[in-house]
Amino acid sequence: MQIIRGRATPSGIKKLTLLVLTLLLLGIPVTSNCAQLPANLLISPKADAHHVILVEKASQRLFVYEFAGDYNLVATFKCATGESPGDKQVSGDQKTPEGVYFFTKAAGERYLTPTYGARAFPMNYPNLLDQKMNKGGNNIWVHGTNEELKERSTNGCIVLANEDVVELDNYIKLWDTPIIIEKELKYEERDNLLRQGQLLLDRVEGWSQAWSQKDLDRYLSYYASGFTWGNLDLQGWRNRKAHLNNRYKIISAQFSDIRFFRQGKMVLASAEQIYRSDRFASAGLKHLYLVQNSEEWRILGEDWRKSGPRAVLPIKLAAKPLADKENVEGSVYLFVEDWRRAWEKGNLSKYLDCYHPQFKTGDMDLRGWKGYKQQLFHRSHDRVIQLTDIRWEVNGKRAVVVCKQEYRSDIHQDFGLKTLHLLRHGGQWTILRETWKPLNEAG
Repeated sequence: MQIIRGRATPSGIKKLTLLVLTLLLLGIPVTSNCAQLPANLLISPKADAHHVILVEKASQRLFVYEFAGDYNLVATFKCATGESPGDKQVSGDQKTPEGVYFFTKAAGERYLTPTYGARAFPMNYPNLLDQKMNKGGNNIWVHGTNEELKERSTNGCIVLANEDVVELDNYIKLWDTPIIIEKELKYEERDNLLRQGQLLLDRVEGWSQAWSQKDLDRYLSYYASGFTWGNLDLQGWRNRKAHLNNRYKIISAQFSDIRFFRQGKMVLASAEQIYRSDRFASAGLKHLYLVQNSEEWRILGEDWRKSGPRAVLPIKLAAKPLADKENVEGSVYLFVEDWRRAWEKGNLSKYLDCYHPQFKTGDMDLRGWKGYKQQLFHRSHDRVIQLTDIRWEVNGKRAVVVCKQEYRSDIHQDFGLKTLHLLRHGGQWTILRETWKPLNEAG
């Protein structure tokens, strides 16, 4: 059952009334500005817009929350979970696992056997924490059914009616939308969830700062004694990081879109990571599995997976680093990556923050550029912006960046040479002028 938005028609009022009654019976807040939220949804001040799926076994309900600075309930569906109660432990126990997971694939009806209905979304069970706990089983999916939906009737999967799983498809982005499965949801005050989110953000930022500063002792203080990575224990991790600190002259670990999801006594921190040193660079999705040791959260496990195509280059060492140890050329690259990412994600506010107040391109000033981009962001979806052969030249407070740019969306694609003229403003790089000209694939 989905929340109805728009004009108050008699049919809409009836549907909304039924929804409110259902939510009240389930003990779920029914107003978008209600002071309480599921305790799983820790509010991070540095999270981008996203959706979260919550499954409550006790009520056999699946809830979709939307985040855009705050969480709001946008949809509710009936579902069926495992025939046997409890958290999944071994293969064949007919239990649905409890934890935080992500969708790894999506399949439509034409690719599925009738068992899976109109849609199927495999999940990354067992995740890293499940593996550390030696939990068994696999092939846990969210999928539809061609039969009547019956509560607590599955072998461990989460099943929805076909029309509902098709609707759910609108909220799912692979490896981006988490699904949190609980026996029973608990609710907390929004202010408390924001406070906890800020405390966790401070921990993650302290950890990333220690990593970038190559402060090994402080970096390792953020890890739990039971931490493992592959076949390495905490001492082995120390030895690995000491080796890398000695090998690289400079390290930069930058994180954005930092989100926190709680399940049981664990918090999963998810963030986009750009790692750069003078010899190696990478971009991907970082997951930290955090547990609380007394009052402090510590990292019990972490994993990383490469994200979509993007150019990430090692840092070119400056002949004379600035007094504050910031590498100028590295800061130019990171600024361009932030601009590219805001553009690709359609985050208009962050995108426009990258431009100088006196920006000009062709006949457009910044105001005209904002209106132009606002229309394009609204019309186009599934954007991919890939920058390659990135070159830059820095001269004091000015810089010029030249690169090959490949743009793809659901309505347009092109390939050309992008030139950005940068100027420091308000303590950061901004784009003063921007030009583009088409290129063939040979360049």
